[in-house]
Amino acid sequence: MNVADPLALLSALVVKTGVALGGLSESERAQVLALAAGCLAEDGPASEAAVNRLLKNALENELAFLGTDHVELRRWLVDAGWWQRDGFGHEYRRVPVGMLPLPMQERALLLRGLDAAAWVQARRDEVATRRAARHAEWQARQNVGGLS
Repeated sequence: MNVADPLALLSALVVKTGVALGGLSESERAQVLALAAGCLAEDGPASEAAVNRLLKNALENELAFLGTDHVELRRWLVDAGWWQRDGFGHEYRRVPVGMLPLPMQERALLLRGLDAAAWVQARRDEVATRRAARHAEWQARQNVGGLS
């Protein structure tokens, strides 16, 4: 991870499409799940229907780079320890940061207060701007070469 940008790993992922959680390295998956875990407020339980709505919305916005659905993502979040669910799967809670293992705490604290949707969109906009500039340079070279 780049010391100057602790979110560099995540920055590289959010501009992609169709990213499979199972195909990520452990470190990459941990950062993606930390970002996803933030969809659920820390201050109380949420019903399965509410969690599904939150995850569907996130998968259309800040988590749009993932090639998964809300059900699989919900399972990953519970299995990885970011969220807890009751024995019947009716209620979900975000695990408080202080109760997470230390590496997860660090990731959660890194993302605390981050407007994930705005941050992800800024990363996507940066890539789109660089891509457009490279395309314009390529077109300019093609036009120069075509004039000879």
